[in-house]
Amino acid sequence: MAIVHLMKMGNLVFKTLHDTGCVDFVTVDKQGNVNLYDVKTMSRRRSGKRKGHYISRLRTPLQQKLKVNIIYVDVDTAEIQVVQHGRRA
Repeated sequence: MAIVHLMKMGNLVFKTLHDTGCVDFVTVDKQGNVNLYDVKTMSRRRSGKRKGHYISRLRTPLQQKLKVNIIYVDVDTAEIQVVQHGRRA
């Protein structure tokens, strides 16, 4: 779902070869800007005062240094949220 979303935005999308790591996709947009993305499954709290609210995931120090953006995917509703943390030139 995330790849299709990025492609519909007009990006060239490249998937990393590693199963684990700080980046899942590298994209190049029409202006030649390179962006890095990590994909996370969107999760909701099941109990407590914030029941039903989405759980936000923190970026690792390396992801922060590389300006990796996070894509949240809700597999139940097919909703996609892209959190832009910074563009790379």
